[in-house]
Amino acid sequence: MLKFNNINLTEKAQEYRNIVVLQSILILSALLLKDSFSMLGINEKDSQIIRDTFFLPVAFVYLLVIWHLLSSFTGRKNIFLCIILVILITMLFTVNPFFDFFKTIDSKRPFLFLIHFLIFLLESIVIYYAIFDIFSGRHISQEKLWGSASIFLMIGICFGSLYDVLNILDPGCMGEPLILGLESYTHCIAFSMTIIGGRDGYPNAFPFILKLSVVEAVISNLFVVLLVGRLLGKPEA
Repeated sequence: MLKFNNINLTEKAQEYRNIVVLQSILILSALLLKDSFSMLGINEKDSQIIRDTFFLPVAFVYLLVIWHLLSSFTGRKNIFLCIILVILITMLFTVNPFFDFFKTIDSKRPFLFLIHFLIFLLESIVIYYAIFDIFSGRHISQEKLWGSASIFLMIGICFGSLYDVLNILDPGCMGEPLILGLESYTHCIAFSMTIIGGRDGYPNAFPFILKLSVVEAVISNLFVVLLVGRLLGKPEA
């Protein structure tokens, strides 16, 4: 049976709760922060810098929590730590809001691809193990409910990473000319959350993106259906 190694149920619930809080902050900042500052009269460039300055530290902490989850699930602490460090170090000089280390966007693209592909990979692994953890055992408890919330939100963020990977490979595939980096990533997260929220995102996106968004909608809805079935079928004693 898949389970956390060397961690009790209270710590597990806290771990899931922490990741839900971080996910909520990331999603809200991706959806609202830049536009909120623009509505206050701050110009677009400064609004973007403020958004990125807030978004990056939260993303760093989010990645560290993912690392702890993966370490707990698999026991392979050092391997995932190396991957996280590669992501964090690459992010520092690739999506730095104050200084651009690259002369052209094409020279930045391989590093952006590496970042978002690795994030997508790690989130996919977390989702895989967390689903087994949540649906194991006879009872639904507090940590499983928080874990369910984290999985649902992570599906949206994970697909956001995947959309951005595709946008890096084929700029413009989202149907809009997005600036590669945190700007495109936050747009892709926003697009992904509109999909699992039951709304249309970018109607002018390439057909493959639109079809992939259908897959995302099916996966997220299927997870909710299975979770409801689990709650009704095996209530807490």
